Amino acid sequence: MSSIRIRPTADAMAEQTDPARYYTGELLTADPARRIEVRFDSRGAKLAGHLYRPPGATGPTPAVVLCGPIGSVKEQTLPHYAERLADAGYTALTFDPRNFGESEGLPRFRYDPNAAIEDYANAVGYLFTRDDIDHDRIGLVGVCMGGGYAVSLGARDKRLKAVVSIAGGYDIGGTFQRFLGVDGFADYYRSIAELVQRQYESGEIAYIPTIAKALSEDVPVAVMPNEEAYSYYDRTHRTDAPNWSDTMTADSLLPYFTYNAIAHAPLVAPTPLMIVHGTTDTALLPEYAQQAYDAAQGRKELVWIETHNHIELYDQAPYVTEAAAHAIRWLDEHLGKGR
Repeated sequence: MSSIRIRPTADAMAEQTDPARYYTGELLTADPARRIEVRFDSRGAKLAGHLYRPPGATGPTPAVVLCGPIGSVKEQTLPHYAERLADAGYTALTFDPRNFGESEGLPRFRYDPNAAIEDYANAVGYLFTRDDIDHDRIGLVGVCMGGGYAVSLGARDKRLKAVVSIAGGYDIGGTFQRFLGVDGFADYYRSIAELVQRQYESGEIAYIPTIAKALSEDVPVAVMPNEEAYSYYDRTHRTDAPNWSDTMTADSLLPYFTYNAIAHAPLVAPTPLMIVHGTTDTALLPEYAQQAYDAAQGRKELVWIETHNHIELYDQAPYVTEAAAHAIRWLDEHLGKGR
């Protein structure tokens, strides 16, 4: 295990005052020409995906399914990892979860971690139907919430040969409770429940902002109420992902806040698990990455990458480059690349 010391969250929060600190690296640019559009079924909904094949591949290759941040679409974050995985010899599959992007599903923009994990599982199932995939060499790479979901799916699908979680979300309610305090979080959760109650009584879907720079009287509830998330999604919505939604259903937050991957971590064994996390991360706390690693059994590795924030591991070099290299090393070892 790395000896790098994680940055205490309280200290990191006190320093996150300059938005320029969110972009300390080189912004990466993805190549849409590398994407092959695919569709597959997930409990009655057709999901839209992108397949990235290794350059020059003709026969079956090992494969990886990727899953990304909450509310994101397949054009955000994941292409930078998928391209690097494809260059290393892996077929990589990304997808829009149900209700988002180009995937089917109603109501639009309702998010549920359990549904996202089911979509992730069905993406794996789809790879098992393809003749150009080596069915004995399939793994997972998840980023942000997708990292937590990779742990959850690794716990239930023992056909998988390796799992990698990067900048993962492991205890969402605990994270918000830490920021807002016990009573503050309870009040916030209560305000969400009131929105959902009005939805129940009126029959009209209640929508809230996906991002906000902060909570306020005008924006009392949002999925990601912080400047860091706002800067990333506002930028990539304009440059890469026009079908990303700036609203989500209010009831999305009820299951989101109770999602906890730490309980699933011991069940991943005997599948090898790698956890990669930034030393400074005020969105998905390093303390919970440590807890997930500590809870895991069997073959495991914890990698710390020196970061200044969470989104550096979304689309900035050298952070993505380093995280992808660790993921590829783990996959090469456990999927038997070149065998």
